[in-house]
Amino acid sequence: MERLDILEAYFVKLHQHFGIKEIGFKDRALQIDEKYLRSMVFCCQDFNEEFDNLLEHCQKVHQELNRDFRLKIRRDMNNNYFVLVA
Repeated sequence: MERLDILEAYFVKLHQHFGIKEIGFKDRALQIDEKYLRSMVFCCQDFNEEFDNLLEHCQKVHQELNRDFRLKIRRDMNNNYFVLVA
């Protein structure tokens, strides 16, 4: 359970820094929607440094779930973040 909390915190941090709200992982490949990629043009160098970590974290989630997945990061009215896995 603690491992999942750490992974959730990582994806929330990623959302806060880069604005990514959805991430997919299918056939061992990372899928980021083009609209989020466009918004990262100004933080390109920072994201490039983070990309390997992102791939590693997605692989860990894939191992836990044993399947392909899509993550959605949301914020509620009280500014609490949560991660949905589909």
